[in-house]
Amino acid sequence: MRANTALLCALLLCATGCEEKDVSGTTIRVTGIPDENPTELAREYEPMVKLLSTNLGVAVKYIPVTDYGAAVQALAAGKIDFAWLGGFTHVQARNMSDVVPLVMRDIDREFHSVFIVNVESGIEYVADVKGKKFAFGSKSSTSGHLMPRHFLLTEFQIDPATDFDGAPVFSGAHDATVKIVETGKVSAGALNMQVWDRMVKNGEVDIAKVKLIWKTPPYVDYVWTARSAVAEDIRDKFARAFLELDASNPEHKNVLDRMGAQKYVRANASDFDAIESVARQIGMLRH
Repeated sequence: MRANTALLCALLLCATGCEEKDVSGTTIRVTGIPDENPTELAREYEPMVKLLSTNLGVAVKYIPVTDYGAAVQALAAGKIDFAWLGGFTHVQARNMSDVVPLVMRDIDREFHSVFIVNVESGIEYVADVKGKKFAFGSKSSTSGHLMPRHFLLTEFQIDPATDFDGAPVFSGAHDATVKIVETGKVSAGALNMQVWDRMVKNGEVDIAKVKLIWKTPPYVDYVWTARSAVAEDIRDKFARAFLELDASNPEHKNVLDRMGAQKYVRANASDFDAIESVARQIGMLRH
């Protein structure tokens, strides 16, 4: 277990300034999609780092990336060994190279997006966003673009390409979407439900200016993804480090709470077939 916890500590070196040590002669390179403000992501990871910051055992280098596409490209090019990806970016990666889904949070098996609106926009229902200025997150985001776009088309017959007031805005991150709806730059937007709930709970959004109008049906989302070229025993240790987090342990529970999960579970390639099908249907994946 000590080797496993050390590996998890290493995942987050960039957020804490831990000293990188090369004990085994192997360097594990990791990254994650930048789906929120980097400062916020570091805050969420902090208790995990504190818990797992001893007995490193293997050198791990965190490689920051500028956007979702860069995370996929780095994994496909062999510059990264493990990446925390969304469902759609995982699908992109597996269509570019040989990758393996490892573990996901329990909540990622039934994830949701939410649609939010500026209170002064007069929007009460999703159907009312037609003809309004609308924001997605990153173009490659599952919960901030792919699935909200899919539900707009299938549930409400709204085509984002033609039915908004101009082209949709891409904010680049979930928290950024909340802020541009709050300021009135756009009338409505869609984002990851977990981020919305956290921002409301922490008072990071003015609920007198922004309100939630719809939660989507569930779908599969985030997953730790490995290059298949990484040795199987290393992939297994990496996965078990997450799977062995135990909510009955107060320190582990703090970590899981910050990550919005009760536990981590195994992921399978077939879990993401539906996401791939949606992406092809709406033209976001063509090869």
